[in-house]
Amino acid sequence: MFHSEQDLLANLIVLSPKNARQKFREYIFELWNWKCAYCNAQLDEITATIDHIIPKFRGGHSVKTNLCCCCNTCNKDKGSTPLEDWYTESNVNYCEERFVKLKQWC
Repeated sequence: MFHSEQDLLANLIVLSPKNARQKFREYIFELWNWKCAYCNAQLDEITATIDHIIPKFRGGHSVKTNLCCCCNTCNKDKGSTPLEDWYTESNVNYCEERFVKLKQWC
């Protein structure tokens, strides 16, 4: 969809705020291949949500490097809990590979 962040920014300037928000969300979904970053479930337009890896409540921002695609179940379960506290080996969906990817993403 976008080849660089500059393409995204150029489109955001031209688009209405509503369309810009939708394009940005689609961009995040595509970066994560429409799979939940936490449980790896395949998502569709109905089940996909965006999660703040560092919760807004804890100072996280709505920028590409703090947003991931996730399923509604994981999003609700994580809530405003920090990633390191929620996504641990005791989490039923825990995967070391995905945890490393999330940490590198931030």
